[in-house]
Amino acid sequence: MSIPTIKVLGVSTTEQSASGFDKKVNPPSRLRLHGRVTIFNQDGSFDTVRVRLQGAIRTKIGSQVAVEKIPATSVTKTNLDFKPVYSATRQRTEEQYLDFVCAVPSPRNGAPEAFIPSMTLSGTTYLTKVTALTNRELLEGSCEVVYTLEAEFLRSETNQLVRRISCPVDISSSLTPLDVEVASSGASDKIEETAKPQLRSLNRLLGSQSHPELTVEVPKMLGCVVSDSSTVSTGCRRLTVPISVNISLPSNVRRQAQSLLESEQLKLSVKAQWFAKRTFTTGYSAVESTIHSDRVSTQNYAVTLPPLYKSSTQSSKYTTTVELDLLLPESISTPTISTDILNINYTLALNMKFEASGNDSLKSPFIASFSLPVALRASQAYSMISRRAFDPLLGFVEEQSLFAPPPYVY
Repeated sequence: MSIPTIKVLGVSTTEQSASGFDKKVNPPSRLRLHGRVTIFNQDGSFDTVRVRLQGAIRTKIGSQVAVEKIPATSVTKTNLDFKPVYSATRQRTEEQYLDFVCAVPSPRNGAPEAFIPSMTLSGTTYLTKVTALTNRELLEGSCEVVYTLEAEFLRSETNQLVRRISCPVDISSSLTPLDVEVASSGASDKIEETAKPQLRSLNRLLGSQSHPELTVEVPKMLGCVVSDSSTVSTGCRRLTVPISVNISLPSNVRRQAQSLLESEQLKLSVKAQWFAKRTFTTGYSAVESTIHSDRVSTQNYAVTLPPLYKSSTQSSKYTTTVELDLLLPESISTPTISTDILNINYTLALNMKFEASGNDSLKSPFIASFSLPVALRASQAYSMISRRAFDPLLGFVEEQSLFAPPPYVY
């Protein structure tokens, strides 16, 4: 047998229920790595091939180093699983190949949708030295997540290792669809916030000292982060967040005011801020053994809400819905991570201002603010969503169809 080769074909997402791997050997995972082993002149020197995907987190701050292994996953094949390679010049060659699928490792005690992509982080901290002259020494630090794909050719009778080959693996998260969910312990599937009025001109219009109540509802499952043709040029990814706006009027308002409210449209201005907090450590308790890296990205967004309509259950309640298209910066490209030496967490802050249009008396802003700790996790295959398509004449147009992701995400 000549020197075999191993390579990565891609990574795909799959439903958890579709997993055919032994959970005792492979922790449940939502990502699958597809690879291929190629051999020439198989001579019967082996009868078993064991493929293993293993990863590690390596941190270094100054002279301190720490390594945290990511639980490995594996798959076992036999020499009978190899298939011949056919060429255009010859019907059959001495070359044979084996395609395999291996679960991408999840962090220890992590959820099936949790994964740690390949990455490199850097930062600095200070070491304070107390001597005759107190000074601060600048320490540089780095954090690296690496994966290796390894194939062992064995003789099962004697468990003899015939040959071992390996290659590095880049498990990227830039094209992997990610679910974004509010990390809240409450039982409700939505987050509700009551908006506060800035002025009382709206109350005078309604003929009452009590002001209407405006509430905003955001679902805990905010949506799915995807890359599509509309955001490729910017390097950003998009998240569509549905929100519901409800207005409850006091019972003693004039009917004329109710009719006026039905004909009005609300303008919504949103200031969206993404807070990314990255922390890596070498495991020691000293301050200089930890590096923090915080980033903030801001997006301003404005939209006119669809007309308010009366609730079918309450005559004095009006509601409408709208979708916010938020762009995620490069700093929000990786999933939420929580390990002993690496942590990445996110917070989404939404500051909303509602104003009525078309009537000077109704231009009394209502303010609602959300501070949402969010978790980003690998999405199931059927969750990938695209709402825009490119038309040569019209440009990017909206579409409402849902579709599954391609076999490989890169």
